[in-house]
Amino acid sequence: MAPNMTGVPRRLRTAHTPSRDHGPLMNGPTQELSAPMRPTHMPALDGVRGVAVLVVMILHFTILNPVTGAEQLFSLGASFGWVGVDLFFVLSGFLITGILIDAKSGDAYFRTFYMRRALRIFPLYYAFLIFIFWIWPLLSPSTPEPLGPRLWTLGYMSNFLFAFNGWEGVPGHTTHLWSLAIEEQFYFIWPLVVFLADRRTLVKICLWAIALAWFTRLGLHLGLGHGVAGYALLPARMDALALGGLLSVMVRSPGWVEKLQANLPRMAWGGLALLVVTCGLTPILAPGDGLLPPLQLHVQLLGYPAVDLLSLALVGYAILPGVNQGSLLMNSTLRKLGKYSYALYLLHIPLRNVLIDRVFPGGDLPVLLGSQIPAQLLLIVGSILVTYAVALLSWNLFERHFLTLKRHFEYRKPEPPTPAGLQQAA
Repeated sequence: MAPNMTGVPRRLRTAHTPSRDHGPLMNGPTQELSAPMRPTHMPALDGVRGVAVLVVMILHFTILNPVTGAEQLFSLGASFGWVGVDLFFVLSGFLITGILIDAKSGDAYFRTFYMRRALRIFPLYYAFLIFIFWIWPLLSPSTPEPLGPRLWTLGYMSNFLFAFNGWEGVPGHTTHLWSLAIEEQFYFIWPLVVFLADRRTLVKICLWAIALAWFTRLGLHLGLGHGVAGYALLPARMDALALGGLLSVMVRSPGWVEKLQANLPRMAWGGLALLVVTCGLTPILAPGDGLLPPLQLHVQLLGYPAVDLLSLALVGYAILPGVNQGSLLMNSTLRKLGKYSYALYLLHIPLRNVLIDRVFPGGDLPVLLGSQIPAQLLLIVGSILVTYAVALLSWNLFERHFLTLKRHFEYRKPEPPTPAGLQQAA
């Protein structure tokens, strides 16, 4: 994988970040500082999703071939956009773990969780694949994709194709689905883990998962000679999800606000310091590969934990009482991007591919005012607006009709036992 001028492999730039709606927006804070968090809507978490999907779209819609120093700096900044995937993973781990903990004592625990996940994720995912696999070839004749990779993608296993075959082994326009595969595999195993574990055991499992993910990335890199598998496989990325899970356990204990407020600065400054060290090592260990190339070993061992800590700090900040007033995360544009981020993520890659393959072949943008940057900025804004319009249509004409079916699968607490005397009277 030869790096391009942005410092991120060209093929890698077609495939980042996960889906929106990793569980409903719940688990917001109460105003009682010593009380466990109760389920509620947290609008600031829409803003977190908005940040994640925005940096990913900026990464993918940055297609210029930089020539001037300013253009190289622009591309370098955009190349950091892959960190949005880790932000999504941390947020997903937080929300999903919270949903499962709160539902443990209820009826139909597994059935309710899996049905609600299926209604949220499957309809758009499979509609997208039907379009890409069977309709797109009719509109744009090309060599048919082999059946095998299609089946892997249909089964949420495209991250294995990517890990061991590279982007060449992944069906066209679906290279970004590896992260959704990680999410779905997490959804498959985590409900059983939470169901069987008490609070103390769940904390230990999360800590072990964080440690094992680090060693898994190291082992995969040493064994395979590249960092693709460490980037794309669930065991190697489980630390971000587990960190979110730890936060979810914390906020369900008394005094969680004080604990979180005490630890947020440590998370943020620790993550920032580790990130600076990682970026400082890159010119030495991987010269000419940007500052945070996600496939390099030192980035996977130091940079991933740094990004995860910063992501955890952002999610933690978003759930603190009072943050919903005046926070940047409450910006209406970010929240709208967050609300529709699942569709934005799924739908933006085909548009990006059309732009770079047919409209601006090879990323050759027109020069305006002596630079490609004005055209690049217009392209980013225009592409996001177009993708947002399609995502909005998707939500209103398609997705929300499936979401209304969630009312048949509500999380319910078991009825309290009826006293024996009343049972006899009944």
